[in-house]
Amino acid sequence: MQVGFLCTSPFHYYLFEPVKRHLENSAYVLVESHPKQYWAARSFFKDKALDAVHDPSVVKQFDVLVAPFLMPLIYAENPDKVFVRMVYGLSKATWNYGWWNMFFDLFLVYGDYDAEALSFYGPTVKVGNPKFDAWFQGEVEKYPKPTDRKTVLYLPTYDELSTLHWVLPLLNGMGQKYNVLVKAHHGTDHKSLRKAFPDLTLLGSDVDILSLLAAADVVVSDYSGAIFDAVLADKPLVLADLPNAETFPSTHPSSLEHKIRATALHTSDPEALEPLIERALTADPYLEERRELSARLFAYRDGNSGYYAARAIVAAHKDERPQKTWVRKALEGSLEFRKDLLKKKAERVIGRSL
Repeated sequence: MQVGFLCTSPFHYYLFEPVKRHLENSAYVLVESHPKQYWAARSFFKDKALDAVHDPSVVKQFDVLVAPFLMPLIYAENPDKVFVRMVYGLSKATWNYGWWNMFFDLFLVYGDYDAEALSFYGPTVKVGNPKFDAWFQGEVEKYPKPTDRKTVLYLPTYDELSTLHWVLPLLNGMGQKYNVLVKAHHGTDHKSLRKAFPDLTLLGSDVDILSLLAAADVVVSDYSGAIFDAVLADKPLVLADLPNAETFPSTHPSSLEHKIRATALHTSDPEALEPLIERALTADPYLEERRELSARLFAYRDGNSGYYAARAIVAAHKDERPQKTWVRKALEGSLEFRKDLLKKKAERVIGRSL
């Protein structure tokens, strides 16, 4: 069996590597994405990945394709393959558990919460979070930091739910008091941010989040899936809010990024952010509640999640239930799927010209 891991960002290397190392006949495959993101991925992977943007035929050699989300053009060109979705976050339920999941044959999930959400679309296997295997095995090296100041790690999301516009200037003003690390979302151009805030340590998707979490004394986030990385890492947490965020199209009031606010310090008031950071550094009042939540969200925390995921991939097969096949056919003709397909075709053309 040949397994291909579909990647659009350096971020996906850290997602897949703990699983790939357990699969001898496997490879990374770069596929269509935003041109800037594709360029960064191509530079990061260098000789580590096959490039399906320049040569789509390389995908034909694989029996199973593992992806973090639907790659519509790859699916349309390879409908006979077994498609496995490997979950990489727990936020933004409207998108994360959307219609496009119908195109997958198997789901590798963290635990009970996402298993329940995705079981509507097909079989799920609870594997925990493979990205954290090195963490639980005690093999993570801390990102270098000063020893005379506490380290604040800011992990924002992007697009409409991002709080970069009001949090980043405040953190920039705290640079003398704290060591501030900012890991931008892989959909954000962190190099442009670096030019605007040269005094902050602004990092992109090519940096392993585990090393940053190991260095962090407190994590600040907003509505990012990285919230739950901080929860799994057992870190003090402060969340930056946006007014009426639960009404935004990309999320839902019942989504975890809103529910988690009942067990975290949070504010939309710029003047309250630093006092909350200080409070969290002294004694986060919700830490124990989040530990209980973590136990429910993540099925395993023994450092072997990559092995469990690899074992599930080897056993994966095509979900050929008649009712699912019928729905897939209907979705392939839908406006949403055709729009995504056209977008990816355009990105492939642009990527070839880079």
